[in-house]
Amino acid sequence: MMQERDLQELAELVSDGAPILSLYLNVDPQRRSTEEHKLSLRRLLAQAADQGAAPADITRVERFFDHEYNRQGQGVACFSAQATDFWRGYTLLMPVEDFVFVGLRPYIKPLSDLWDDYDRFGVIMVDREGARVFIYHLGALEDSAGTLGSEVKRHKQGGWASQKLQRYEDQEAKHNLKDAAAWADDYLRKHKVTSVVLSGTEGNLAQFRELLPRSLQDNVVGQINLDMSASPAEVWEHAFQIAREAQRQAESELLEQVVTLAHKGGAGAIGLADILVALPAGRVHHLLVDTAFHAPGHQCANCQAVVVEDLAACPYCGGKLVATADAVNLAVHQAIDAGLKVSALDRSPLLTQVGGIAAVLRY
Repeated sequence: MMQERDLQELAELVSDGAPILSLYLNVDPQRRSTEEHKLSLRRLLAQAADQGAAPADITRVERFFDHEYNRQGQGVACFSAQATDFWRGYTLLMPVEDFVFVGLRPYIKPLSDLWDDYDRFGVIMVDREGARVFIYHLGALEDSAGTLGSEVKRHKQGGWASQKLQRYEDQEAKHNLKDAAAWADDYLRKHKVTSVVLSGTEGNLAQFRELLPRSLQDNVVGQINLDMSASPAEVWEHAFQIAREAQRQAESELLEQVVTLAHKGGAGAIGLADILVALPAGRVHHLLVDTAFHAPGHQCANCQAVVVEDLAACPYCGGKLVATADAVNLAVHQAIDAGLKVSALDRSPLLTQVGGIAAVLRY
């Protein structure tokens, strides 16, 4: 599975002159047959040739699909610059839209979008005896663990002795939940999980929430009720939409705040031109990009600055400006290279209204 270091490597890659071929292919068996995705591949490679891709790069992609691709996953991303012996081919568990791009830097915006859409989240499954935790990233189970306390029984018979025993069992259950809460908090912090879905009965979860540290309580985005023996696939199926909707809501609210700040001259920026100025200055904290937003521009061959204006020379160093078909991709490169959070918003009317891109500024 593709890792964060792979995306970082692509974000940092710059060609000295040889073009880099970036190709994305949807191979979701629910959407198209093998023959259909082969036809789509041929169409994409023809477009790559028209864009100036090197024949060696086209041949390398063909060899990958003919002899190396394992027919798994729902999407494929390939990056080739055979002039410098560079090749990366990734099978993705999530679908991507067909796309091809030839330029001096890999086209990573679709990967950045996937990283946001299928960002890391955790599920804590709780009962009176312990907890199980699943961590998912990019549609796959990334890690899992569990903790088990003392056995707890429910006593149905009446009488004073039974009531006393039941109080003891309830105390044991609370102790188990308290230990599970502390363990889950430590486990999720170590794995840098900031979005959590809880699973369990209403009674158990109500008690468990009270025992959670405030930092973990703030990261809980919803709850479900599954059997403790549920498979990782079943847990994903029920929890993912809750986590995703919570993320979309948070990003929508953040965008509204950014637009308000930008209009008031505060720590917010809207529009590609302003953001391309703020990025190299180190002022951007969080980038928000429309998944469908593309715009041409120019990049300096010397200092790598990106501008959308048609200028005679780089406004920063006077270097030569080279045309690029998508300056938005280069903005995403700069953001990921700087370790910034990049959020992909799909069909946001407000983001479209302010130019397809916005940013939270540091100052």
